[in-house]
Amino acid sequence: MGSSFGRGAAWPLPSLRCGFSLVETLVVVAICGVLGGFLAITLGNKLPWNDPKEVAIRQAEAVQRWLDAELEKGLLEQKAFTLKLPGTPSKKLFLTWEGHSFTESETYDSRAECDFAVQGGHPATIIYNPSYHSVSPAFTLNVLPPGDRYPVRRVIVSPYARVRLSLP
Repeated sequence: MGSSFGRGAAWPLPSLRCGFSLVETLVVVAICGVLGGFLAITLGNKLPWNDPKEVAIRQAEAVQRWLDAELEKGLLEQKAFTLKLPGTPSKKLFLTWEGHSFTESETYDSRAECDFAVQGGHPATIIYNPSYHSVSPAFTLNVLPPGDRYPVRRVIVSPYARVRLSLP
């Protein structure tokens, strides 16, 4: 059998030009990047992560998780703590672990993304008792956008050390 140069043969070789070159692909990606950049700059102020209320809502969710974690840590390690809550808007919450031979402090900082204030406007010192897994007194923490007087969310802690988030 000989080789055939007819229709079904592998001759001539396929063209080297049957796809996109790297340069053409890079040019298209660069054009899409420039257009995407213009779109981001144009819509930059309307994005949800730039809205102070949305940022405060995310901080409320974060402080809820933080309080839940601290209560669980206190229960598991059988350590008591006090939590100082501000009566007027503040950007930080202070927690102090107390034991027979130690005292540790932790601070929750909102990084100026929101303010915290106790419902009622009076500063409060909260005590957690790991023996009974209880918080005394129960409290409601308002989460406010910076410079605003009205909360976007409330973090409610019951006497039974349950933390939940609610609408104002």
